[in-house]
Amino acid sequence: MPHTILVIGAAGYIGSIATEILLQEGYNVIALDDLSKGHKEALFNSVHFYHTDFGNIAELKNIFSKNKIDVVLHFAGAALVAESMENPFKYFNINFCQAQNLLDVMILFNIKKIVFSSTCAVYGIPKPEEIPIKESTQTKPINPYGESKLLFEKALEWYKNSAELEYITLRYFNVAGASKNRGERHNPETHLIPLLIRAVKNKNYGLNVYGNDYPTKDGTTVRDYVHVVDLVYAHILAIKALLNNKKHQNIYNIGYGHGYSVLEIINSVQEVFKTKIPYKISNKRPGDPPVLIADSRKIKEDLNWEPKLNDINEMISSASKFIV
Repeated sequence: MPHTILVIGAAGYIGSIATEILLQEGYNVIALDDLSKGHKEALFNSVHFYHTDFGNIAELKNIFSKNKIDVVLHFAGAALVAESMENPFKYFNINFCQAQNLLDVMILFNIKKIVFSSTCAVYGIPKPEEIPIKESTQTKPINPYGESKLLFEKALEWYKNSAELEYITLRYFNVAGASKNRGERHNPETHLIPLLIRAVKNKNYGLNVYGNDYPTKDGTTVRDYVHVVDLVYAHILAIKALLNNKKHQNIYNIGYGHGYSVLEIINSVQEVFKTKIPYKISNKRPGDPPVLIADSRKIKEDLNWEPKLNDINEMISSASKFIV
């Protein structure tokens, strides 16, 4: 019998692509999304969909009572750094309080396997000698987004100790690209590559570069970009490790181990589209670390993750098909 995966945040960018690939890999999928950020048309007609908040205890009890769920994939949450600085209450409510409701109902129904989407924002501003960042690097978030994700990571560990929860946390670095059928579509859009593609397709689109005096090679922030399809296959390996009781760490970084600055990404987009993109230098955004690059050797060693799409131009090209 195929295993059944509950995908929380299934109508969002990563969740919808994860659902697509899980179905291709032969899993049964149950989808949950409140559609506050996700898109109904990103869902599959063949998938049983629940339109609800993932912290709604009554609805969660209904879902778990009606379905035999083997693993929960938790993609949902609030994820804008700048917004988290302005409205930390929202971030702690969604990313911690509602997520704790999910854990409580899972334990109530004896569902004890979860893969959690976390973030490199938990590391704060690593020291230069800590780049690339290992999972053992001290966590010291500098924004409520990272802090709220880290709190839930800690909750997972306590639930593991007290309720025998089995979990794997994946700390994403910057996710980009698209699958063949689904891509990135946020409102508001804050991710650099989609913003640049919009600037290419809409000549009057204003583009801001937030700060050019960071301690980096060209003064702009540096990020490790990972293709969304490679990211999803990391989740599938995590699912298999949990289902097969394979020895694993509880936390893994997901990135390629090298970074691109904002100006380098601009140059790459210009190269892909053979056009110049006008931009202006604006003030730094609060909560933005200068450099975030992953050391992902652990998931490669433990779970045999073999990323295949480590090409920034391909990420840009695939993403462009879904951005207007």
